[in-house]
Amino acid sequence: MPTNHLKQITDKQWNRWLSQLAHDDYLIVDNFISDQLYQDIVTYFNVLLEINEFRRAGIGDAQNHQVQTSIRGDFIYWLDKNRDLKLSGFFGLMDDLSLKLRQYCLLNLSDYEFHLALYPAGARYEKHIDQFQGRSNRIITVLIYLNESWCPKDGGELKIYPSDGQPLIVAPIAKRLLLFKSDTVEHEVLITNAPRKSLTGWLLHQPASLGQLFL
Repeated sequence: MPTNHLKQITDKQWNRWLSQLAHDDYLIVDNFISDQLYQDIVTYFNVLLEINEFRRAGIGDAQNHQVQTSIRGDFIYWLDKNRDLKLSGFFGLMDDLSLKLRQYCLLNLSDYEFHLALYPAGARYEKHIDQFQGRSNRIITVLIYLNESWCPKDGGELKIYPSDGQPLIVAPIAKRLLLFKSDTVEHEVLITNAPRKSLTGWLLHQPASLGQLFL
């Protein structure tokens, strides 16, 4: 992988990480991205926020889209690799990650969709899975957290519910990667006490239609 995006990782490390993902249905990796890529993402995030490009997120697909702030309280900006050229390093990294998942986990991945997400203080997202009813396109959920000075009083942790085992609380600290299986791992965002930023998306079985999926 490009050295300016991600630290050099051996095949042995990849095998260990992705074996854990296959066994546990989730994977947490700290300091996954480089300082440079992290700064590129955060700078772009802040520019978009300043020019009011974020929109309140909803639940459901394009035909059943609803805004229900009692269930989900974040604001999002959908990314497009052909438009958001400032994040070309990130998209290259996701191409590489998809390749590794195809190689090591034999997953049939052909595309991805991502958005930037901001949870203002007081926001949350109730327990759910990242899959629409009757669909199976989302294979792996990907989160990269962007909260450099996060501390426990800030809240906004992700609580995941593995199929086997106790619930796990994941702190949204900067440069932390979280992967989990989109169709099986229930999760929720706990109430935030300070603004919470992330880059969130899904590795897909079929090509995405940008902006048509809202969950």
